[in-house]
Amino acid sequence: MERLVVVGNGMAGVACVEQILNHAPKFEITIFGDETHLNYNRILLSSVLAGEKAADEIQLNGLEWYAKHEIVLRLGIRITDVDAERKMVTGDDDSKTPFDKLLIATGSTPLIPPMDGLEKEGLFVFRNLDDTRALLDRAAPGKRAVVIGGGLLGLEAARGLQVQGCDVTVVHLMDTLMERQLDL
Repeated sequence: MERLVVVGNGMAGVACVEQILNHAPKFEITIFGDETHLNYNRILLSSVLAGEKAADEIQLNGLEWYAKHEIVLRLGIRITDVDAERKMVTGDDDSKTPFDKLLIATGSTPLIPPMDGLEKEGLFVFRNLDDTRALLDRAAPGKRAVVIGGGLLGLEAARGLQVQGCDVTVVHLMDTLMERQLDL
């Protein structure tokens, strides 16, 4: 049986695995996720930030799903090297995992504008469940928050913080909010 290694336990990677299981379930599958959480609906993070949903409500697949499909799940491990010649991935825990097929579905990384003060406490990105929990830990009625970025995620973060009672200011580089999403 061929070995499939999936780098990324997010929505895209697991959706691919679900399709593979439906159409060609002849793989020994190992999934690596650098987060320590089971996969979840990232689109609903703003609902968690706004207090409209709990983190467990946005989970997509429980451990029983991985077990049912005999998937080896390696949470909290970031893949640091892919050796295509030897067909081997290396994790940040120094583990080495061989593969016959490799699927890389790592998602995106947040754009952090180059500016002074990025090392200071109280700066957050809004990209995953840990980011959302960190924001919730700091959000409180009357606290001030500045959201840098007026794209969809920035505005969702601003709304979530506002629902938590924060006084929110959005700073955006462009003349129009959501310029990538709207055709103006």
